[in-house]
Amino acid sequence: MASSSASPGRSCPVTYRTRASTIAQLTPLRAQSFFIVGGLYGNLEALDAIEALAEHEVAMGLPRPRLVFNGDFHWFDAEPAWFAEVQHRVGAHSASRGNVEAELVDPQPDAGCGCAYPPSTPEQTVAWSNAIIARLQEAARATGSLVADLRSLPPQLRLQVGDCRIGVVHGDPDSLAGWGLELDAMPPIGNSDPGSLSGLGAHSEPVGGAVGAAQARQAARLEAWFRDADVDLLASSHTCRCFAQDFPGNRAVFNNGAAGMPVFAGDHRVMITRVARHPPVLPDDHLSSCGTRVRDAHVDAILLPWDREAFLWRFDQVWPPGSPAQLSYRRRITDGPDHHPNASCRLQE
Repeated sequence: MASSSASPGRSCPVTYRTRASTIAQLTPLRAQSFFIVGGLYGNLEALDAIEALAEHEVAMGLPRPRLVFNGDFHWFDAEPAWFAEVQHRVGAHSASRGNVEAELVDPQPDAGCGCAYPPSTPEQTVAWSNAIIARLQEAARATGSLVADLRSLPPQLRLQVGDCRIGVVHGDPDSLAGWGLELDAMPPIGNSDPGSLSGLGAHSEPVGGAVGAAQARQAARLEAWFRDADVDLLASSHTCRCFAQDFPGNRAVFNNGAAGMPVFAGDHRVMITRVARHPPVLPDDHLSSCGTRVRDAHVDAILLPWDREAFLWRFDQVWPPGSPAQLSYRRRITDGPDHHPNASCRLQE
């Protein structure tokens, strides 16, 4: 977790601290099917597509999915009417807060966007995000009482689908804005002793020194999170880079990257995490890019098409050329990030 003395946008306020053991104590939300929607970023057109997929599942005779928003459902919606519509529509479902919602309700001195960006993130990107949150805070204040609705949102949720126990976080189990469930923080893929993560990387080349020690720490931390949270699946977002990886003992981590922006280069579709007792039955142009079984639940990273042109029209009204969101995000929305499916699906065959 980043130090609270770091510069704005890289800091992690003390109020962001959480514990995996808290997840174990939560009363689970139960359903036959969940759509876990991390990082909607105010994208109402993506939300239209997610809700349409839920209706499609009902039409196909499957149980109605329950939508869960695990933070940062606000971001681009820095205009009062747009912000209010996002708030009302998300408010009809279950939600937890992300760093964006935290900084809307109770802005922390020197936190900036509260993203806790790592050193690898360029300083210009951090500055743009800090400017975006300042604009968003102005829009939120203009909506009056709607901001108060965010205050009661928890930082973590516990879900249950059949025998599958799910911990839902925004960053990682230790911090609202933690990067411990980012792709680069995952241990290498490989077989291991079924009761421990310590043997991960058995198919990889042997490593030693600082690299080997770091991998051992990562594996130990994941083992502790699964154990202390008492879950089989950890679902997160925050880092904007999607991946799915399974672990010994029939456990997995799914990070959906962003439900409000494309997750792969050259592919405009957005991603959610679906957990259900039944496998997905998808319409054309939808895809499970990565899927596995955890206990008796099907867990899939679902790619959905959405009306990108309608969103860009809305986006450009609020974020014209030269604005921080236009400079930082518009190209990603049109072209996708430098991330590819073969790097994101880390499930062992």
